[in-house]
Amino acid sequence: MPIDHEDITELKKVFDDRYVLQADCSERQEGINKKFANDDKRIEKLFDKLAIWDKLLWAIATASVGALVVAFLELVLK
Repeated sequence: MPIDHEDITELKKVFDDRYVLQADCSERQEGINKKFANDDKRIEKLFDKLAIWDKLLWAIATASVGALVVAFLELVLK
């Protein structure tokens, strides 16, 4: 009982529901990779913005601690 064309087309129908052809898989993978590449750029921009906020908060914290030290020293030295 050799395999004929009808058997092959039936197998393709069954496998098409479960599996993806290599060409389709490559296209899907390229699309996903492009999305991740854009996400990497966005994440880098967010890190840059967070770095700016981090520096600003450190400056505020340093100024606050400095003001507390100065106020404490004024109270002690009086």
